[in-house]
Amino acid sequence: MDSVLIRYGEIGTKSRRTRRWWEKIFMRNIEDTLKAHGIAFSSIRNPKGRIIVSTNDERGLNALKNVFGISSISFGQKVDRNIQEIKEEALILYKRKAKPDYAFRISTQRLDKQFPLTSPQVNAVVGEYVVEQENARVDLSSPDIDIGIEILYNAAYVFAGRIPGHGGIPVGVQGKVLVGLGDRRSAVAAWMMLRRGCELVVYGNAELIPYLEPFSYGYPITYVSSPTKANNVLAIVFSCFEPEKGKIPNFYPLLGLSDRQIQNIETLIFEGTENIK
Repeated sequence: MDSVLIRYGEIGTKSRRTRRWWEKIFMRNIEDTLKAHGIAFSSIRNPKGRIIVSTNDERGLNALKNVFGISSISFGQKVDRNIQEIKEEALILYKRKAKPDYAFRISTQRLDKQFPLTSPQVNAVVGEYVVEQENARVDLSSPDIDIGIEILYNAAYVFAGRIPGHGGIPVGVQGKVLVGLGDRRSAVAAWMMLRRGCELVVYGNAELIPYLEPFSYGYPITYVSSPTKANNVLAIVFSCFEPEKGKIPNFYPLLGLSDRQIQNIETLIFEGTENIK
């Protein structure tokens, strides 16, 4: 495998100008994440609809899963837009993943609708080839191996499985907000603002910062000793409702979340992150 395929959601809904700007920041955050984790890569590209990282280090998946803006990621192999090459790579991947009695499925997505075969046709042609070569069993509803194929404008990629991301938009596209860190709920409020593209300026309990840093590559969290030391912030963020303070907007990102949703995010921050120092 030689590529990490990165899919995004909300970024793709923006105007062409905004999308280009956001993609630039998104790619910088991805690069910073890879470098921070010691992941070697040769390039980061943005063909229409995807971000592609050229690397043979599968650890890149785990490093990138916390980058906001990502809807899902896969570790795959780049091949030419040639159905024979796609078939051969799918067969190689099946052999690598298969165990006795394993069933498989081919799932194709064409980002380039000018490719001569439709997605169902690619599924049928590639699936038939794997069956012929390996006498493999097909299960379209609950396969043990789901071989994905994505056909882009200049290449195709073959992969198995997707790791979901946290969605949102890239950190750095929405300016700075001030967050007072105290308890774990305040860290959840900070996480929610990172997910909405904000840079963090924080005060209070500095021991919580390392738990938020894995979600903030590209824009390091700034610590200030008191709220009065914060400069150029667009809003103050609270984990629970309080009377309006100051002359700038007050945000309450947890008001629309259930207790279970808050607990799930708290668990992700404090138990699901890695390399906490």
